Formats: sequence, C-alpha cells, structure tokens
Amino acid sequence: MSQLVKGFDCPVHDAQQTFRLLMDAMAKPGLVVELPSDVRFGGVSKAATQLMLTLVDNSTQVFMSSHYLNDPSFIENVRFHCAASLTQIREHADFGLLAGNEITTLNGFSKGEESYPDKSASLIIEVDSLQSGVELSLTGPGIQEKTTAYINGLSSELLVAVLNGRGVFPHGVDLYFTSGRQVMALPRTTQVQLNNKEDAICTLL
Repeated sequence: MSQLVKGFDCPVHDAQQTFRLLMDAMAKPGLVVELPSDVRFGGVSKAATQLMLTLVDNSTQVFMSSHYLNDPSFIENVRFHCAASLTQIREHADFGLLAGNEITTLNGFSKGEESYPDKSASLIIEVDSLQSGVELSLTGPGIQEKTTAYINGLSSELLVAVLNGRGVFPHGVDLYFTSGRQVMALPRTTQVQLNNKEDAICTLL
C-alpha cells in the first residue's frame, strides 16, 4: 500500500523560500533557523524533509544510513518527490542523512578534490534538540568573535567527528543539524570546540 504524502504546497516557491533560509543558516553558523512547512516524510523531521525537497533532485545521489533505509514511508516519498538516486557508497554521495545517535563517523564522505573543493558532500544529521545538550563554541567566517551552539542527541563518535573529522579547509563536509522544524548549519569554515570539560571527558570515554 502506498504511503505517499503531499510535498510542498507550491514546490517552486516553497523550495526557494527554504533555500533562502538555508543560505542564512550557512552564512551565520550556529544560528538556529525555523523552516516554515509542515511537510514530513515518514519518521524524519519536518526540517530534514524540507532540506531533502529543496536540495535533492534527480541529479544528486543520496546516502542514507540504515536507520532511514528501514523507514519505507520516508524512502517512498523521497523517491517520488525528489527523484533522488540512493547510494550506499559514501564516496558517491552528494548528500547524506544520518541519525545523530548512530555510532558512526563522517569517514568516507567526499571532502572535495584539490581542483574542485566544492565537490564535497553535504550531510544532514538529525538530533533531538538544538536548544540544549552539548555546548559548542563556534568561531570563523560569519561569526563575530565567537558564538555558542547546543546539540542534544549526538553519539560520542559523531561528536568527535564534528569536532575533528570534517576535513581541513578548503576541503571538508558541510553539516546541517535538524530537529523538529529547526535547522542549524556548520560549514567547513567553522571551527568547533567543546565549551565544557565534562562534555570532553564524556566524549572520550
């Protein structure tokens, strides 16, 4: 039985609106942006669904972790609305979708080539909250001196990868963290540190 649901009300307008909000989030790392639509595919958040509808199309390959491959409603709707090609090979992926609590790393995803650093993967990581949890200190382009971000629901392995495994500029992966309707971007240019020593101890255990 089909589990298709409606996508954006006005696909072109809604995708453009969402894209502008994502550009704001990418230009201001750590800024939590609320996305407007109620559209939601399967068990994936409204924010991650809107990212998929906006960024993914038939010219892109998408890696999904096993957590999402086991969600038939999500898979059916992504294939129908985005015409996306799914891959289980990280190196081939233009976009990736990971659950924050998975015990995994960012290894294998493209961090760009010497001549084309822009040919890197953008990853969507679903987390429990962007309002509480591990406290991160962010510095770099788009940030005036320093800002603070919160992420709740990252495994220790993924947290270490966010801190140390995103690549070295100009190479590297760009990250979107999603929760509910909210999204926060961490471009490859952003330096990330833990604010609390207790978080560091827990992460290294």
